[in-house]
Amino acid sequence: MAEAFVNGYQDVTSSATTIYTNSSGGAAVVYSLRITNINTSNDTITADVIDGTSGNSRIAYEMTVPVGGSIELAGNSKINLENGDKIDLTGGQASGYLEAFISAVEIT
Repeated sequence: MAEAFVNGYQDVTSSATTIYTNSSGGAAVVYSLRITNINTSNDTITADVIDGTSGNSRIAYEMTVPVGGSIELAGNSKINLENGDKIDLTGGQASGYLEAFISAVEIT
């Protein structure tokens, strides 16, 4: 089995946007999904893991990200994704002052 480390970055707005899709043909493990608020007011984050075959599951729903703060959504638990699964992020504000970073390993 081959492994490849990948990462991605996204400015999060109030429109749901995909930060990562596992298109490796195998599995992927998300090691970090960090959300940072660079604005001068609190914001919220909603994160959905969308299964390529059976629907979606929320891993965060309108969680507050404090001014100048960060939250980790993968943390100690990790997120396992099958081929075709993806993660969508939606902020509470349209400003794009929430910054998201994802780090994963794809296993093929």
